[in-house]
Amino acid sequence: MTAATTSDFQAILDGNTHKTIPISAYESNLAGIYKMIPPSPNPITFDPMIHLTYYATTDPVVKDRFHQTRRLTMDELGLTHPHQISPIGVSDPFQLFTEEAIIIMRRELLQKETFLKYARYSYNSTSGLDCVVRGFVKDGDEIICPFTYSAWTSSKTMELVSWMAGVELEIVMDYEIAHSNISMKSENLAEEERIKHARELVRRGSNGEDLPAVVGWHYDSYPFVCVLMLSDTTNMIGGETALRMGNGGEVAVVPGPVRGSATVLQGRMIEHIAPVPLGASERITMVTSYRAKDPKIRDGSVLTTIKPELNWGSRYNQFYSEWIDYRVELMKKKLDIIVREKFDASGKFDKKKVVESLKEIEEYIKNTYE
Repeated sequence: MTAATTSDFQAILDGNTHKTIPISAYESNLAGIYKMIPPSPNPITFDPMIHLTYYATTDPVVKDRFHQTRRLTMDELGLTHPHQISPIGVSDPFQLFTEEAIIIMRRELLQKETFLKYARYSYNSTSGLDCVVRGFVKDGDEIICPFTYSAWTSSKTMELVSWMAGVELEIVMDYEIAHSNISMKSENLAEEERIKHARELVRRGSNGEDLPAVVGWHYDSYPFVCVLMLSDTTNMIGGETALRMGNGGEVAVVPGPVRGSATVLQGRMIEHIAPVPLGASERITMVTSYRAKDPKIRDGSVLTTIKPELNWGSRYNQFYSEWIDYRVELMKKKLDIIVREKFDASGKFDKKKVVESLKEIEEYIKNTYE
């Protein structure tokens, strides 16, 4: 690995603008898709009773389907860990947002000025237009995408995501609301992939259950994520998420989501791979990151995959400022708890408990600046 130069540091400070997507790439790959999104004559305000599938219907079957969604526990995955924040490891896809909501979020994300300002090439892109759009929903005090912001911060949305995760969650920080991963290819290339895959299945005598190639084993930097599919997956081959289990390295497969559905994953504790689907001309996902709402529960967030020095989508001044704000605010809550609970059941000062609590905060401070 080569040492970083002065120009490298300056590029990071400048917001990694050297990795912005050129207007020509937008015009050739995304402009046509944006024009196909049904327009809305007036701004639409997010309404959980209209835009969350669970609340938008009175059909008890839909509600029952939500509650019957398969959730694999950490124990079932062989990954039980003292630092896990929930017994749930991962959920199967479940319908989260309605079609109208998806249309509006696609419109806000792919709007030309917003995309060109906030999109950056993915640091691990191998080909085509693979990019990440981060910090575009709310920039400082300005809400750029009001519908998307309200959709993810709604208490009703938070309740559904928390129920599926098995623990009450809250969004890590505004910067991590709806960061989006976009992979594009021409329809001709997508069709070639579908044909090639079909021929390969015939050659191997497969029953069609084979998984396509996937790359990128990794742990997430935050305790939990909710991954929402914004694309039509009808012609998509693959798209399943694979998890590394603790039972001798076996792999568990979570079905690929359909448009409007989401999956929750305790990604900080589970090594997993992002799918590389074939046969689709676009793949757009939105990811919102969470930690436990209860300040007593450990926050194991790190910056392994998201710091501006690595992930070009994270802009230095905005990202680190919000990181420090949320970490310091959480430390204040933890310190308040120590003050409130410094006595034991008999009313005596609990020295051992207080010392251990202070050591945990000391570690949290160290992890924050490291």
